[in-house]
Amino acid sequence: MSDQSEIYSEPPSYLRSFQWRHLVSFVGPGLIIASVTIGSGELVWASRSGAIYGYQMLWCFLLAGVFKAVQVYVAARHLVLTGEHPMASWKLIPGPPQWFPILIALPTILVMPIAFSGISEILGGYVCELTGLSNQLSPVGVYADLEFWINVGGAGVLTFCFILAISSSLKILERVSAAVLGLIVLSALISVLVCQPNIVELIQGLLIPKVPDYEPWVVTEYADTFNGRSPWLEVAIYLSAVGGGTFDYIGYIGMLRAKKWGLSGSDAVPLEDLQSVEGQQLNRAKVWTRAALLDIGISFTGVILVTLLFAVLGALLLNPEHRIPENSKMLSEQESFFTQLHAQLLWLYRGGVFLAFVGTLYGAFEIYRYTVVESAKALVPGLTNEQQVPIWRNVTVAYCFVGGLIMIWLPKEIAGDVLSRMTFGAVMGGATLCGLWCFAMLWINRVRLPRSLRMGGILWAATLIAGIVMTALGVQSMIDYFK
Repeated sequence: MSDQSEIYSEPPSYLRSFQWRHLVSFVGPGLIIASVTIGSGELVWASRSGAIYGYQMLWCFLLAGVFKAVQVYVAARHLVLTGEHPMASWKLIPGPPQWFPILIALPTILVMPIAFSGISEILGGYVCELTGLSNQLSPVGVYADLEFWINVGGAGVLTFCFILAISSSLKILERVSAAVLGLIVLSALISVLVCQPNIVELIQGLLIPKVPDYEPWVVTEYADTFNGRSPWLEVAIYLSAVGGGTFDYIGYIGMLRAKKWGLSGSDAVPLEDLQSVEGQQLNRAKVWTRAALLDIGISFTGVILVTLLFAVLGALLLNPEHRIPENSKMLSEQESFFTQLHAQLLWLYRGGVFLAFVGTLYGAFEIYRYTVVESAKALVPGLTNEQQVPIWRNVTVAYCFVGGLIMIWLPKEIAGDVLSRMTFGAVMGGATLCGLWCFAMLWINRVRLPRSLRMGGILWAATLIAGIVMTALGVQSMIDYFK
């Protein structure tokens, strides 16, 4: 590339001087990441942590949100500056050919059906409660108690979302969902204020990391679930609940191509051309990275705040009454978060639950299309030309749908219940891979970018700390899981 002035285009003026009225311009695919986690992440797992531990695990959600925001930003920044997805850049890491992209992609793709089956079954169980089918406890074939009817509901939910995904007809639902979920968040905030949380304990829970043992009542009253279950497995789920995991982030980075921020919509630019960037071009490059920073910052800030709200409500309303969201009651226990304000808010919650979970599944179909395509582009570039990409995307949707259905209908003795499946997915595709991702970004930051475009000291240190903490927490969870 002979003329380095052609590398980076002129950024829009609103990126150079931030104004609140331009806030919506900064929000891109990060909003989809937020919408994918609002269902099971906040409504289920955050509430569950508060019910079990009170305020003691708030630090886990805060650190996970901050560290994952760093993890995603450094990857997005890399694409904006180089035009190359990190999955492709990671092939430069020394060792066997493509070993690191495979290490990230293989577990990521394998656990995708777990998310679709687990989220669908959680909502299916809620449907059974609302329709009165929870009173139908007679076995059906190989399915004991309520299992068959939960599977029916879960399969129906997944099929509905699959139809939406292949027809792309969710625009109206997305707008209605955003409005209803906004009301849910507002109600949750008011509910927290009405309950008057203990501020000192809340701050301690946010700032003092510890993994306490279960309180005696947890093991005695919920022996089937928690007797012999390590607290670190709960940590694994909580770490994965905030903002998603590697299966989301590979796709998120790919979705940035449509935004055309910096070089995100271009072909990869070689290192030797980037080394010529200076002056006005260097300034443009750094301004373009603000777009990704704001998109991720706004989205993850929202995710963290909503997660903490539901965790605090679980501590305030469920923990004192010894009520834990589990089995077929993953969603019903949280109704009290809203009915304590007004009985009619029950219907707001129920409507919001359906919209949130449908939005989660639909968004996951959309993101995972990009996850598989970007993985394929890195690992088998010869099979991902412009004509073949739609095939990869269609195969991805079919794989997630069929794989999810199979896991839904496999008896619990084979596939495990929702909690065990989601725990396995969190252990395999959660904090450990997120931590290794951060280390890999530090490597390619040094070998793929010229010194003038590399991370600053604060960002580099934040990425290193995120890598160390998430890898350590993830490895500890894996040890306890396979022990």
